[in-house]
Amino acid sequence: MKWMVMVCLILASSPALAENVWLVIGASDSTPAGIARKWKRSGERQGVVVQTSDCGDSKNIFAWAAHIESSAAAAAKSLKASHFGGGYVKKCSVKPGTLLAFRESAVDPSIADVPSSAVNWDDVDRVSTIQPLQGIRHIVISRYYSGTPEDALEGRRERVVLVGPKGQRHLLEENCVSPERFTVSQNIFACQCAVEQAGDELLHKVVVFSMNGRKIKEVKNCRHPVLTDARKLSCESEAVNADGRLTLRKLEQQL
Repeated sequence: MKWMVMVCLILASSPALAENVWLVIGASDSTPAGIARKWKRSGERQGVVVQTSDCGDSKNIFAWAAHIESSAAAAAKSLKASHFGGGYVKKCSVKPGTLLAFRESAVDPSIADVPSSAVNWDDVDRVSTIQPLQGIRHIVISRYYSGTPEDALEGRRERVVLVGPKGQRHLLEENCVSPERFTVSQNIFACQCAVEQAGDELLHKVVVFSMNGRKIKEVKNCRHPVLTDARKLSCESEAVNADGRLTLRKLEQQL
């Protein structure tokens, strides 16, 4: 968990246009699990994992960038001063709106600790993603391992972070399973998280936030949020009967 904090400390704002940077690469791998383990074995804690597709490469691989520099000379100096072997410098034209543009790690360091015996982990569970929300605001979904393999999710977790117009980070949810259905209206937005399983059905909660990351409302056992211009929240209330049958009922609340 300390590694996750250190990754957060190096985050920076994203430019509006593509920028040229020089990545000081300490290791690369074709898989998220592989790059996480190589990063951990290096003994180094700084840096981020990048996807080379964020640089516009047609073939995507994962690379641990120990440093991100603004010039070739600075990158060469950082590489020379590094203590890891086999490193190299890669010039990268960063695509706007990508994880790398916001200096977000594509793979959390905790992924290195996922047990090899975990059977329900796929690569998509190991890789973080980013998506636009409104204007130049973005949502980062950071996927990580909680260190509790005995739970129903084998330690799979998803952190939801709002990135503001000046690169400000606002932690919305430390653990939101399958965050989706993001909807925006009048400077507020909502999404849903899966919270539990009842029989064969997943139950959810809907969470509403302001554009500065303040939580406005949370509605349990509801899905498919819709925000109206009248500042109303509409969602489908969930109920599961004794036979395991799910029923949905439209629910509206004033915000």
